[in-house]
Amino acid sequence: MQNSYLIQRLKTPFESEGLAKGLVNAFAFGGGLVNGGLSKEAMELLGDIFRFDYMGSAEFEWGAVPKALSKIADSIESYIAFGEDVKYKYRQYYYGRKKDPEDLSGKAKVYIICLKDDKEEVVDRIKKFAVNHKDCFTKERVCLDEVLSGSSEYNKDLGGWLELDNGYFFFTDKEMYAKTCRLFGIETKENSHEENNT
Repeated sequence: MQNSYLIQRLKTPFESEGLAKGLVNAFAFGGGLVNGGLSKEAMELLGDIFRFDYMGSAEFEWGAVPKALSKIADSIESYIAFGEDVKYKYRQYYYGRKKDPEDLSGKAKVYIICLKDDKEEVVDRIKKFAVNHKDCFTKERVCLDEVLSGSSEYNKDLGGWLELDNGYFFFTDKEMYAKTCRLFGIETKENSHEENNT
């Protein structure tokens, strides 16, 4: 697998309809390609599942998202979906300083869609994202540790991530996960995974 450098954050969809809903993702990809290179039809399909967080870097704006989604769709028969318990740790700093840090830690379920052959490595990377491990060098912040700890009001609507370099998803929002599985026609394996650890 390539290094996981580009990870697109995914937000829960807005409940609103009509023009307001259409404008939600209009600016998600900054000044790059319209919808980051996704067609209008693709945006409509995805709009009820998740919306794209603005990442602030050109690498996300010039077709990387549709390329990753196409890679997943082209190899979908080799993908699996499952839930994994991960330990998280978020070290909260006040006013950006390392003064009086508060450690928030625990265990939570993360839902994953990845190539079967990549499963072990993907799980390992997600476990590192959950503790903001020093080996996690990504273009923009992943924020999985913040989301799992529930410590950030700013990131409360983050519920999923699309890794663009290798083509895998991971979610903290079970509904987003289930809808993504249905969109791609992937049978979820979380029950058998929990029972059989396969």
